[in-house]
Amino acid sequence: MKKERKNTRTILIDIEYKGNLNEFEEFYGNNVTYQEMEQESYIEFKSIMFEQINSEIKFRKYGRLNKCLTIKADMLETEIKLLDEILNNEIFKFTTDWKISNVTLIKE
Repeated sequence: MKKERKNTRTILIDIEYKGNLNEFEEFYGNNVTYQEMEQESYIEFKSIMFEQINSEIKFRKYGRLNKCLTIKADMLETEIKLLDEILNNEIFKFTTDWKISNVTLIKE
């Protein structure tokens, strides 16, 4: 079993399609489901995070509200600052039409 990293903070990251569900259906039609694109975007999100920040970050799907998937991550303070910098400089780009819509730091 992988050893837990010490001194991490928990953050929640929301990803979602950049438009509304009607726009999604117009663009993709019956060729792909929202759930398939959500899963693909989740995998892409993790890959980008591993490449740009740290491959040891632990991610879990946390929940879903409407079209928004919430991902729970345990990150070090330096990793959170780097993520914030990446988001502020709009460096984080999905190949699909998905976006990070919200990041919430859980206070303990």
